Amino acid sequence: MSRIALYIRLSVEDQIKNKESESIISQRMYLNDYIDNMVDLKHQERKEYIDDGYSGTNENRPSYQRLLEDVKTGQVNTIVVKDMSRFMRDYISLGDYLENIFPFLGVRFISINDGYDSNENQGNGTDLDIQFKNLMYDFYAKDASEKIKTVRKALNEQGKIQSWSPPYGYMKDPEDKHKIIPDEETSWVVKKIYDLYLEGLSMRKINDYLNEHKMKTPAQRKLELTKMDYSNRYKKIKDKPAWNFSSVIDILNDEIYTGTYVYSRIDKSLINGTEKNAKPIPKKDWGRVFDNHEPIVSKEIYDEVQKLKASKSFKGKNTTYEWYKHSPLQGFLYCPECGYLLACQRTAKKRKGKPDKIHRYFRCRYCKNDGVKIKGSNADKLEPLVFEEIKEKCDVSNKVEIIEKKAVNNKDIIKDIEIRKQTYYEKYKLGEITRLKFIEEKKKLDDKIEVLIKEQSKVIKEKEKINEEKLTRELMDKYIKSIVVRGNEILKIEWK
Repeated sequence: MSRIALYIRLSVEDQIKNKESESIISQRMYLNDYIDNMVDLKHQERKEYIDDGYSGTNENRPSYQRLLEDVKTGQVNTIVVKDMSRFMRDYISLGDYLENIFPFLGVRFISINDGYDSNENQGNGTDLDIQFKNLMYDFYAKDASEKIKTVRKALNEQGKIQSWSPPYGYMKDPEDKHKIIPDEETSWVVKKIYDLYLEGLSMRKINDYLNEHKMKTPAQRKLELTKMDYSNRYKKIKDKPAWNFSSVIDILNDEIYTGTYVYSRIDKSLINGTEKNAKPIPKKDWGRVFDNHEPIVSKEIYDEVQKLKASKSFKGKNTTYEWYKHSPLQGFLYCPECGYLLACQRTAKKRKGKPDKIHRYFRCRYCKNDGVKIKGSNADKLEPLVFEEIKEKCDVSNKVEIIEKKAVNNKDIIKDIEIRKQTYYEKYKLGEITRLKFIEEKKKLDDKIEVLIKEQSKVIKEKEKINEEKLTRELMDKYIKSIVVRGNEILKIEWK
């Protein structure tokens, strides 16, 4: 059955300016009020597609992709948005959707603030005023990231906390939204966690203690303070909210409880905020504002806890441990969910008349204890992948240097061609060239790109390889700082 899709997007910029819930609620009300006043739409079934905290230039938005799938399968015949920038900020791609894709699929597209309805507008959305608006959105998106970073940096340096949800143990100051104050309901729990750890309880036993005494969980308190329900993200005991092992770890790690505001822990693009673009910043380079708010624990107690944790920490690269020999990757792999070091485990499968088959795999102990489902990483599959990455990265022969320069040059040429394609498209939309001329020029440029891409493939194959050998600890120590993996996929390598 076809239905109306209400597409709602909350961007990073919105999160700085407004509370998350208000922005989504206001868009929802705006779209529904519009539909209620449309005679031909008000009785049709409606379905919401909400992307929270995603940029309009990033097409890898969960609800956006789900909406496109529903459009393709005929489940949606009308899309309503507040304005076109909510749907997409790449004006060339948006023009393609309005001019070709949606009309072909029989989908009606309505942008309320732009006064655009594909059932009424001629030209399928390619009128000059619409194109100029879309071009403005595109330029805005590319410029917004640096501006927002600059604003955030200035606010951070002043100690103004921008998170809409304060950490457990604190609440927003009613007099200043950029300040936090101890929360009488939960600050004593934070103190208790530190006291229990100094008394000798392990983090796991502290987690059990909190659950046994039914102390209010972070998810419960967040719901009370912000009206946002995050309980479905955390494990439950007998269908009741329960503490997570990772929450205890986070509380014992966070300097904020000493009155220090810590910021700039991750460098993340605001235009294309995908996981691959998020870069952890070394701890020594984090920004800090000391004595920024009232502490819950003293600096002395916090430092004592850190020393105690360090003495018990997982010895990731200590060669005296037998498990260190399980894989040369031991001590280098990190979990993409919680950021902790992965542990290598071995299991033996009995085989009649044959030696036991040994399986080596990496798992995150912290996610496992929290009940978070995450794929294990097969050491036999990851080691060859890492070895190939090292060979590609670290072969420094003269021939490889020449090939690398050629590869970079080809990439630059492809970028220039893409810019020329965009220029021709703009000329076509402005009526400076005919559609036929645009198609001819576009084909010529596409053919050039195809040739360059084939050359790139040859460049990769031409790289000289170092002598075939298996991955060793020496290679890892020489070239690698850390690797983030999910299952048998390498997400990020930090090189020395």
